[in-house]
Amino acid sequence: MELLDVILIAAGALVVLGLAAGIWFVTAMTGMRRLSATVDERWDALAATLERRRAVAAPLLATAPEAQQQQAAQAFSSLDAASQPQSKAEAEAEVQRVLRPLVQAAGSQPLGSDAAEARTALAALDDEAQARRRDYNTGARELNAKGRRYPSSMWANTFGVPREFFEVDQAGAVAEPPRIQF
Repeated sequence: MELLDVILIAAGALVVLGLAAGIWFVTAMTGMRRLSATVDERWDALAATLERRRAVAAPLLATAPEAQQQQAAQAFSSLDAASQPQSKAEAEAEVQRVLRPLVQAAGSQPLGSDAAEARTALAALDDEAQARRRDYNTGARELNAKGRRYPSSMWANTFGVPREFFEVDQAGAVAEPPRIQF
């Protein structure tokens, strides 16, 4: 084997390795971009679900005292203004704290009343919000894990990694159990 043949084989091997590395990097970046877009979509769906609560809670708020209506308006305003998961979670916890007495009071209303229907709709909306929260947190966890691995770690900052988790503090729910009257 001549020297020229060895040089051509080595150059060919380097070209093949370079192409393989390039494909690997492009594939990693594309996967990171796709996962980031999925997490963004899940966040938007979660935020929209949380913000729909105002319309669903309107019948409950209509019968509430003025002070409670003002507290609810402030809580919903802070929920609308929050854009990051941590601040949105804190605002969501406040909305839940404000609505809890109204939902409990609606439990004593007769079936078919606006308050009872609003309570049922809020329960369904809470279930949907929990499912969307789990979806978002799962996507954020996957994106954060992928952002720690090479070569995706090279583009992690471009895609906003690490992402915060959306975790609502349930301490208020445990501290104030519902009162049941017979």
